[in-house]
Order: sequence, then C-alpha cells, then structure tokens
Amino acid sequence: MARCKGAAKALRGHGTPNQNNQKMFPRKPDKKKEFSKIYDENVTQIYRFAFLKVGSKDEAEDITSQTFLKVWKSFKNEETKKDFKSIRAYLYKTARNLIVDHYRRAGAENKADDKMASKKVPFENIVLKDENMRADEKAILSSEIAQIREALSKINEDYQNIIIWYYLDELTISEIADLLNKPESSVRVLIHRSMSALKKELNNGNFKS
Repeated sequence: MARCKGAAKALRGHGTPNQNNQKMFPRKPDKKKEFSKIYDENVTQIYRFAFLKVGSKDEAEDITSQTFLKVWKSFKNEETKKDFKSIRAYLYKTARNLIVDHYRRAGAENKADDKMASKKVPFENIVLKDENMRADEKAILSSEIAQIREALSKINEDYQNIIIWYYLDELTISEIADLLNKPESSVRVLIHRSMSALKKELNNGNFKS
C-alpha cells in the first residue's frame, strides 16, 4: 500500500508552530494531526473495501489514496460536517463513488466483473460482533467459506455492501444509515434482507465443489 502511505505523508506535513505565537494566541485545532489519526484508524478498512469491489491491488490502492485526499480537502474546510455525522461514513461514501467511477471508466457500468471481486471476501476474518444476532444468522456466516463467497457473488450489490460493512468492517447501524442517507430502521431491514438473500443462495446448494 505504498501509494496509500504517500497520501498519508502528504496529509501529515512537517514543522511545529512557533512557541512564542502559542503564548500570544490560542492554539487552533491541528487538523492535519486530527486527520492523520483518522487515516491510521480507517485506511486498512477502506483499502479492503476497495479491493473487494475491484479485485485489483493497484486499483484498490489508487482508490484508497483518492478517497483520503478527497475527504481531506472537505475535512479541512469542515465540509464533511454538513451532510455526515460520521467521518467514517463519509470515507465509505467517497470510496463507493470512486468505485462507481472506476467501473464507468472501464466500460462496465453494470459491474458484472464485480461479482468476481466479491468472491474474494475473507469471511473467515468476520467477527460476529452483534451479541443479539440470531442463531440462524450465526449459522449462515459459519458456513463453508467457499460457499459463502459464491453465494455472496449471486446477491445484489446493495446486499453485498451491507454484509461487508456491517459484518466485516463493523460499521454501526448509525454509520451505515449516515452513509446511505437512510433511517436506522431501514438499515435494520436491509441487514435482515441481506442475510435472507445470502441464506437463500446457500440453501439452493448449487455450488461448485
């Protein structure tokens, strides 16, 4: 992720404020330092999301770098606060838009190739964080990894994203609602429908051995 690190270096900058000026004027929030922390806390998840969607290491690195640079420009002008409660939601929204642009440039607006990328989802790394998750949901995500990957490739992209965001990247329902600009109740319905769609594909049992 060399290019992603390059973006981080550009964001962090160098130098410290003059100590005398600090005494004369109240210190302003260090936006670069604040955003550097945001970068460190989210870069791995954004890169993984991009990679799962495009299936290319180089493209995923480019999308990740562009995501943080775009969000930084908005963040330093406090534009992210206008439409998003969560900076993480804003990052995912930006990454998703860049992924759409990627497929448009590739002449694949229907995103047929995305099905191949979705098969790379490492469900073995999913942490079933929701203590209230029903037993049947746990059973679905505990199925054979190869079957999960193939089933995931057969459900629509919205459901794929919900499963990735909620179960793999551990976004909260509030963050997903912010990302999709939907009420939390609608997100809960989407999570339920996503799991139902995945369960239906698994129950079909038409998988390659």
